[in-house]
Amino acid sequence: MTPGLSANTKAILLLTAPLISGKQNEPFPLLTPGEYKKLASHLRELGREPSELISSDSSSLLQECDPVISRDRLKQLLGRAFLLGPVVEAWQSRSIWVVSGADAEYPQVLTEKLGENAPAIVYGCGERRVLETGGLAIVGSRDADPNAIEFTETTGRLAATSGKTVVSGGARGIDQAAMRGALNAGGTAVGVLADSLNRR
Repeated sequence: MTPGLSANTKAILLLTAPLISGKQNEPFPLLTPGEYKKLASHLRELGREPSELISSDSSSLLQECDPVISRDRLKQLLGRAFLLGPVVEAWQSRSIWVVSGADAEYPQVLTEKLGENAPAIVYGCGERRVLETGGLAIVGSRDADPNAIEFTETTGRLAATSGKTVVSGGARGIDQAAMRGALNAGGTAVGVLADSLNRR
């Protein structure tokens, strides 16, 4: 179907990710995080994996999942496989990587801290290992005054010289000042974006 992704990640993307860009809406309602959590729990109870939903003999498994998510809805979402290749190629051309909770490469810190509430899919850009290092979270106003910006940049520099990764939201103002301070001091920073990674 698509190189570079595990079969489990492909299945989870088909069920949960918007794959049509632009102003068009997805023809079928994607699974919400809560719905996917219920489905994943059901699959674990059955001793099955998401990848088995896209296997050639998935009919009986789809039927077993019908009480949780309707079989027809699952079939419609999984039938979007033809959209996945071009979307993943576009992500890869922008150095965006994708991992699912079913992958060994999934950031373990998310599983440890969030448990069952960890996101099913994580999109990123840059070195994945940085996500495992923890760090100092710094967030604040977008409209901070110059003194606050200077203080925050200093804090980011101090974090970097202490070997701590700065974790922030990437928004203008305090978030960017913290990350800028860390990066200018030769440290590392992680920007946690709400959406639109492919537009950055």
